[in-house]
Amino acid sequence: MDGYFPVVLTGYLVWWVGPPYFFIAAGYFFGQSVLTYGNPIAQLRRYVSPLTWIFIGWMCIYTIVPPSWPSEVYHHGWWQPFYSTFLKNMHLLATQNISLFLQGYYPVFHLWFLPALMFSFVALTLVAICRVQRYLILLIVCLYALALTEEIMGGHLFNTIHLGSWSIATLLTAIGWWLVGRKQPSVAMAWSMIVGGYALALIEGTIMNTVVHSSREAIKWHFFLGGIILGVGIFLLALAKPKLGESTPFPFLAQFTLGVYVSHILVRYTLDPIIWKLHVPLRGALVGIVVYALSILLTVVLARLPVVRYLVVKPVQRYQLKV
Repeated sequence: MDGYFPVVLTGYLVWWVGPPYFFIAAGYFFGQSVLTYGNPIAQLRRYVSPLTWIFIGWMCIYTIVPPSWPSEVYHHGWWQPFYSTFLKNMHLLATQNISLFLQGYYPVFHLWFLPALMFSFVALTLVAICRVQRYLILLIVCLYALALTEEIMGGHLFNTIHLGSWSIATLLTAIGWWLVGRKQPSVAMAWSMIVGGYALALIEGTIMNTVVHSSREAIKWHFFLGGIILGVGIFLLALAKPKLGESTPFPFLAQFTLGVYVSHILVRYTLDPIIWKLHVPLRGALVGIVVYALSILLTVVLARLPVVRYLVVKPVQRYQLKV
């Protein structure tokens, strides 16, 4: 198995391409808005208001909808699966509350990133109000040290509260903010950070595997310093080559990123009864493509609903007019 370890580790590092890029980009555009329009509080409201409604809406959906719900409905009728799932999840929310959102446990899952992102915006707003931007690098270093210390101590530095994921989220968002207004990076610098970050992550993973003898699970969820550098390098490449991929479908698909991210679990719940019976070559790739396509379709449909436009789109437009 060790002979394939670099391949396994590369698979783990895939996480350090998507979510970190999202947080860095969010921090960058939030910082740009504050720099351009001023009034950090108004910008905070502009960004957080639609995110809050998105979070509340999807939390309600995932609190009620059971996994493989078509199969559950087929065997138990409409009422029992949804009602029992609601009761179970409400019990989890009542008893575990904060830890669910900090660690992304069921039924929160992937939605942890929304409160983490909003918390990051609040932290950066305080930085702007207190005019301590010059200490931003120190904040970034401290956040990584906090996440790494918690990981070394077994994942819970403060009793049962796990802050690691939120620390890294705030760190990445702060990096995006820090990049605002700086000289446009060169392509060479971006590629150097991408290659250097990947190499450093391989070294970190190899040390954990061969020296520390960490489990695969511990390595998978390690807060790779190289992974952070890799994510920053990919974002710098986007800044250095702003027209990269302009003639491809990717810019069009990028507008659905948030919608796909929050909805893909629901799509997967819906398709699970079919997926488990599907035995074809490259099943994983086929399922991924279908889930992605249906998530885009669901996002388009939801975006056209009046209530969604009122709660998500209108707040952004209203705060744009104010500033």
